[in-house]
Amino acid sequence: MLHNILEQSIDNLKGLSLKKAHLLNVELNIHTYEDFLFFYPKKYINCPILEDISKLKFKEKTSKSIIQIMGTITKIEEINYKNKKGKILIARLENKTGFIELVWYHKINFFKKNLKKNIPIIVYGNIKFFFEKIQIIHPNIQKFQFFQKKNSILPIYSISKKLKKNGINNFFIINLLKNLIEESKNNIEEVFFQDIIKKKLMHRREALIQIHFPKSLEKLFQAQYRLKFEELFFFKLSLLSKKNRNTKLLYSYPFLKLGKNFYKFYKHFLPFSLTEDQKKVFREIRNDLKKSIQMNRLLQGDVGCGKTIIAVLSMLIALDNGYQSCLMVPTEVLAIQHYFSIYKMVSLIGIRTALLTSSVSIKKRKFIYRDLLTGRISILIGTHALIQKSVHFKNLGLAIIDEQQRFGVEQRAKILEKNKIPPHILIMTATPIPRTLSMTLYQDLNISIIKELPLDRKPIKTIHFRNKNKPKVFEIIKNQILKGRQIYIIYPTIEKSKKNEYQNLISGYKILKKEFKNLENKIGILHGRMNYQEKNIQMDRFLSGKNKILVSTTVIEVGVDVPNASVILIENADYFGLSQLHQLRGRVGRGPYQSYCFLMTNEKISIESNFRIQVMCQTNDGLEISKKDLKLRGSGDLIIGTKQSGKSCLRIANLIQDYKLMKEVIPIAQNFFHKKPNFFLTHRVYKYYNKYLWKK
Repeated sequence: MLHNILEQSIDNLKGLSLKKAHLLNVELNIHTYEDFLFFYPKKYINCPILEDISKLKFKEKTSKSIIQIMGTITKIEEINYKNKKGKILIARLENKTGFIELVWYHKINFFKKNLKKNIPIIVYGNIKFFFEKIQIIHPNIQKFQFFQKKNSILPIYSISKKLKKNGINNFFIINLLKNLIEESKNNIEEVFFQDIIKKKLMHRREALIQIHFPKSLEKLFQAQYRLKFEELFFFKLSLLSKKNRNTKLLYSYPFLKLGKNFYKFYKHFLPFSLTEDQKKVFREIRNDLKKSIQMNRLLQGDVGCGKTIIAVLSMLIALDNGYQSCLMVPTEVLAIQHYFSIYKMVSLIGIRTALLTSSVSIKKRKFIYRDLLTGRISILIGTHALIQKSVHFKNLGLAIIDEQQRFGVEQRAKILEKNKIPPHILIMTATPIPRTLSMTLYQDLNISIIKELPLDRKPIKTIHFRNKNKPKVFEIIKNQILKGRQIYIIYPTIEKSKKNEYQNLISGYKILKKEFKNLENKIGILHGRMNYQEKNIQMDRFLSGKNKILVSTTVIEVGVDVPNASVILIENADYFGLSQLHQLRGRVGRGPYQSYCFLMTNEKISIESNFRIQVMCQTNDGLEISKKDLKLRGSGDLIIGTKQSGKSCLRIANLIQDYKLMKEVIPIAQNFFHKKPNFFLTHRVYKYYNKYLWKK
């Protein structure tokens, strides 16, 4: 038996058929009255009701703005048009000041049956003038008593095409919500205690009414503030509750000592002096690793800032305390490069490393599995292959994930299962994805930032070119090659596709061989369909300088380090996201030479694409780019969902715009949780929030 009418199914809602209720279930995930109350408007239109129709004749003649007019229908007639092949319905809306015509071309029988004469109504729509007559085509009609007389702020809801096709439009939703609120408003209980309400919060019942049907802009702002405060409050409680339930998972191995491997490497084989930022970040990681609480730290630093050496030093600490480490990277090309880079450093002090990717032979894998289980391999570097069920560590103490946005949530979680006690986690990225940045903002990841670049690095110059300027770009590339530099040219696809008209690698490679005839045998090609050996040969030729141009897809997006490369040309740059563009740009600027990133696009690109291109041209700051990316793409699912971007679990609060409010809410929620840690699990409304915040 239901204890609250808000838990009742929308099947019982006045004015809603079972068919349309099912559509709301499927399309909008609205199942109960409470779900419907939390279906907030996406925007509002401040549209005063015009009582004097005579004012329309001149004032609105050239205007396309939406208006509302009050009056009654005095005449309804059906007439033929288009040589009697079709019919239209015309109704006369009249008041003391004049009249207008309401016109319908579709669903004529429905409106003919349902339109009522001599009842006060409000008509809403765009004005059109036809032979000196004022018309509204397919208007929306509401009963007069529903609106304020002088001023009406209309809520606009997000409704799919499928819903609209089935008769569920904005005004249908408004009518349903009117019925719902009228039926259930006395069941909307307050969830905050008086000490919280005193913080100038509107009462909950009033806020939920005003968010849908605001009496004024002031009331609307108060309702939005109250409901944002409430949602962020529950969001923080949800995170605290989650942490409280998973306390056992927070324990990990304490790495108490710096041993012979660390000191030997640091004193004799460190390839360069650490910057002040690197030293600061290493101290933060070192302090985390000393504790028996699991480290969960994000290391953010622009490409080329030296994150890898921090990873190596951290792995040496794990080894000196008797534990193994792994480094998981998203691509085979990056895994190969990381392996050779780290092998070159740590083999000098006798540490054994191994590389594991899907291309490693079965015979070689068996030896890796055996030596990993016995502890002979101290550091394992690989792709997602290292989280397969067949991979077993003797005692994994530290897991490092490079460019973590390239892995799914489930894949990253599998690393924690590689040991009875979860290993410490270090995440490295040049551009935090929206989900990661959001978690960082709200105190669920510790963050370390390396801002300094090595002293000999120059900022990369990023320039946007249209396709018509390609000859100019080719001239710049030729001049760079004459100076001894190397070039990346990136394509979004390997072959031509029926689905799009983007530049592709195969045709682009042929064009480049004709354009750079003197480099016929010095243009390499690299893409994901090539096998391990082919990729290795191409990378080796480019790393050694034998190839001057590398034509590639995004398999070189992360980690590839060629200091002599000074130009990257990205074809169809509007195809890529901000994070990906920034990663690709990071393939150059790794040496002492001035480097360039050329973003090539068609003449016409979308508004969003233009925004991304402009951001790239304006800043090289990875963290700033991630904030822009968060604003553009959304935060992703912040609790346990698997979405990396898109709409967050929050329904009204905005993770960027409401950051200051979140900072205000956090201590209040923490204090409340400290006093009542189980209240979240027992109170009806608290349980409802918990349910939708955690919903996948």
